[in-house]
Amino acid sequence: MRQNVIDQDGIELARIERYVIGPVFNLDFFYSPISKQIELIGIDWRFETSLDGHCRLPAPQQLTLNDRQINPEYTVCGHNSATLRESLLEKAFVLAEKYVEATQEYYSPGIIGPFCLQTCVDKDLNFYIYDVAPRIGGGTNVHMAVGHPYGNALWRTNMSTGRRLAREVNLALENDCLEKIVT
Repeated sequence: MRQNVIDQDGIELARIERYVIGPVFNLDFFYSPISKQIELIGIDWRFETSLDGHCRLPAPQQLTLNDRQINPEYTVCGHNSATLRESLLEKAFVLAEKYVEATQEYYSPGIIGPFCLQTCVDKDLNFYIYDVAPRIGGGTNVHMAVGHPYGNALWRTNMSTGRRLAREVNLALENDCLEKIVT
């Protein structure tokens, strides 16, 4: 309130469920209603305007920032490709499986095609989902020309999210089951 970031009305409406300190990963998945399989196509992470600059400053320098600079901004201005250590991949798939099941239960017919789970990983290597993009995630444009690392390995060719989506449409047309991938 002293910094005029929030007022009393905002405080009364504010809610912080949990603040997790750790790296963020956007897990870019694809669910195929035709094969009934979930694929990890790729992983990315965000560059956020002044937040990334703040993180590079030692704490004593952060404390000397002027009033205009003291509060970091979280405006996404870019993405970069990432990978997970292999022992975390199973946990990532469990999250995706739970998400797909929940969408099928609550929003029939459920998610179709690409979706992104925006996560944070704590010091004990536990994932926390802080947002979901039920669509092609913004960070997937990192991979347009060369494909995603995980999708490339799975399909043994350059596999961007767009190319994977096109394959699903072609597969549906070939198998006369277009109704499975459209609502």
